[in-house]
Amino acid sequence: MRLKEIIRAPKDNIKIGQWHSGKVPKADFPIARAAYRLGNSFKWCVVEFQALGADCRVLVVQHEAKQKYEAVLGVMGQNGTLKILCSYEYHASEPGWHCHATHDDSGTLSHGFMRGPWIKRVPGARKPHRDKKFHKFKIGNETAAIRFAVDRYKIEPKGSLL
Repeated sequence: MRLKEIIRAPKDNIKIGQWHSGKVPKADFPIARAAYRLGNSFKWCVVEFQALGADCRVLVVQHEAKQKYEAVLGVMGQNGTLKILCSYEYHASEPGWHCHATHDDSGTLSHGFMRGPWIKRVPGARKPHRDKKFHKFKIGNETAAIRFAVDRYKIEPKGSLL
C-alpha cells in the first residue's frame, strides 16, 4: 500500500483520541519497542482509522512555544508496529511547511522507524516553501491541529461534511 492510495481511499472507523503531554505510549503509536519520547511540554493525540483494509494512525504533535507541529501517518504492519509513510511538519526555525514522505509500498518498509533512507523531504530544505498556503493555522489550537491533519490526509468518511 502506498501513501497516495491511503490518502485517496475511503476511510472507516475514525477515532480521534484525547490530548496528552509527554511520552506517547507504544499502545497508542507503536513505532518502537518502548514509548515514543516527547518532552513534557509537547502535546499530542492520535487519530485512528482504516483504509483499504489496513489500520492506520496519525500522531498529531504540537508545541506552541516552540512553534512546532507534526502529523505523522503510519500503517500497521503484520507484527503490530507501524510503518511510517509521511510526516507533515512545521518548525519556526525552518523555511516553512514540509513533509518527510515515501512513495514506496508499505510492504517494503522497515518497521519501527520514524525516518530512513526511503523517506524524502518535500520540498527540499533549500527549495521554496509555501508558507502562505497555511497561514490561518495557529499552532497551539487543539481543534485546528486535528483539523489540519484530517485535511492533509483526507481522513473523513466518504460523503461526510465534517
